[in-house]
Amino acid sequence: MNARVPALVLLILVALSSAALAEDASSVALTVYNDGDAIVRETRTIDVPAGIGEVRFEDVAATIDPTTVKFRSLTDPEGTAVIEQNYEYDLVSADKLLEKYLGQKVEIVTQDGATFTGMLMSFDQRQLVIQESGNVLRIIGRPDNVKNITCIGLPEGLIIKPTLMWLLQSAAGGSQSVEVAYGAGGCGWRADYTAVLNDDDTALDLSGWVTLTNNSGKTYDDASLKLMAGEVHRADIGFGGGRGGALELSEMKRAQAAFQEKSFAEYHLYTLPRRTTIKDRQIKQIELLSAASVPVKKEYLFDPLRDLSPYWSGPMMDENFSVGEKGKTQVFIIFKNDKASNLGMPLPAGRMRLFKMDAGDMEFVGEDNIEHTPKDEKLELLMGNAFDIAGERTRTNFVSGRGARWMEEFFEIKVRNHKDQPITVNAREHLFRWVNWKLTSWNHDYEKLDAQTIQFPITNWSPSASARPRRKLASAISNT
Repeated sequence: MNARVPALVLLILVALSSAALAEDASSVALTVYNDGDAIVRETRTIDVPAGIGEVRFEDVAATIDPTTVKFRSLTDPEGTAVIEQNYEYDLVSADKLLEKYLGQKVEIVTQDGATFTGMLMSFDQRQLVIQESGNVLRIIGRPDNVKNITCIGLPEGLIIKPTLMWLLQSAAGGSQSVEVAYGAGGCGWRADYTAVLNDDDTALDLSGWVTLTNNSGKTYDDASLKLMAGEVHRADIGFGGGRGGALELSEMKRAQAAFQEKSFAEYHLYTLPRRTTIKDRQIKQIELLSAASVPVKKEYLFDPLRDLSPYWSGPMMDENFSVGEKGKTQVFIIFKNDKASNLGMPLPAGRMRLFKMDAGDMEFVGEDNIEHTPKDEKLELLMGNAFDIAGERTRTNFVSGRGARWMEEFFEIKVRNHKDQPITVNAREHLFRWVNWKLTSWNHDYEKLDAQTIQFPITNWSPSASARPRRKLASAISNT
């Protein structure tokens, strides 16, 4: 009586419904989107009653959106149609089954082998109450004491797996091949990239992998797989394929690409040229691309004002505003997604990890996220902050005019190189005071990036040297 069992065992003798059953799927196709949704397409052979009859289409995704279901008979597309649909998802569980069997006959076997038969009157997590012959009520403790509960038949309204119940109208009836499509949640994918830099940081080897997650409540056996990359507002689950933009296959020089890419409508579609099985509650990884010797450029950026609030949210005439700033120098790896760089394939959004070899060991040196990147566009990966480059920005003088209609500021930017080789650092300056400004003196050449940003490229910088761009900025502040 005191022995414990890990779970309650229900022995059920199931009485099948008289509705026709759809046979096992003969083919399945899956299109997965970035946002966690998927389109499932299945082709099955079912037995269709002549006239009007009911068909049970089982083994659909538990996360199905029943409002998206599309049905088409491939055998008799003009004569067979769904006139009513119900989605049944009240799945069998121990307590649901017992709830359905209130007032019905059950047989209970306890751990000591005793058997009790009677009408189930009530139950909870602690006990069951049955009425035996002679109107005798017996209370049986749960869960330690109960070994088996036997129920005869499956009560109406309970099903074993999510099921679509169709009322079909067909003049011909008989065995028909049908195609069914529906939307489902719980599926998603992302791209994960691994980039290995060479010794002098001038090139990298890039590999991309698709990480596919299936939490839809269904296993897709031997399925054809497509991945849709892009920000889709509304998905079209119509039948057939090939509609949309013109074919634009990747021109990567590779013996056999894992995915075949093409433009589709305003997005990009990646098709796996082989079938694969995607199990429920599984994370699957499939190679997306591979490219060797991609030319890269390393850039250093000293930008101590990058997190400073813009002029319209700060005190424009406050002379104590941004007196001095220290900052770290960021390191970027930059390359172009084009054919000349051994790439040229639209890259889905994802995380790119950077590695570098050290005596045969691959060491992690940084990572960054990339957005959906079309071919021929540039990628800038933030590798991290440079250890051996120190910098500071100091205001050396400040003058403002009467009535606070103008001001003049003097700044000095110091960046020190403690590396063993020359480097180039871009010292960036944000002109945050107001939109009207001009430089009146400077000791380094600069380039204007936009209306309120300039940059001093400090090139051919010797090791252990200190570069000091100085500038005198005159800003006109309007009170209107």
